[in-house]
Amino acid sequence: MNKTIILFVLLAIIVVAYLLYNARRKGEPQPEEHHDVEGGCCGRHTVCEKGLDKESLYFDDEELDAYKGRSPEEYSEEEIEEFRNVLYTMKSEEVDQWVQCLQQRGIEVPAEIKDEILLILQ
Repeated sequence: MNKTIILFVLLAIIVVAYLLYNARRKGEPQPEEHHDVEGGCCGRHTVCEKGLDKESLYFDDEELDAYKGRSPEEYSEEEIEEFRNVLYTMKSEEVDQWVQCLQQRGIEVPAEIKDEILLILQ
């Protein structure tokens, strides 16, 4: 009987220690994980850290080239809607690469759709 009580006490201590450890880890910021998939990006980052091959990557968004070098605060509602239309015509797994492609082309995304982009990426 004493062995059974000792066993239950040890088990309870292990469970409490495990719960405390997990609770403590949840409060700490976790390092960002990078999940590369066969040379591409899985889309779990706002901007993938892998370089894009500009020759092979193509998005049907030439109309956005007109915004190169402009500040996002300068965009009109119609121009913001143009970005939004392009965003919602692509696959969700392409959004990350599209954002990076825009950045490489010197095109800034309107602040009004950045939250929408982050929601798609999650």
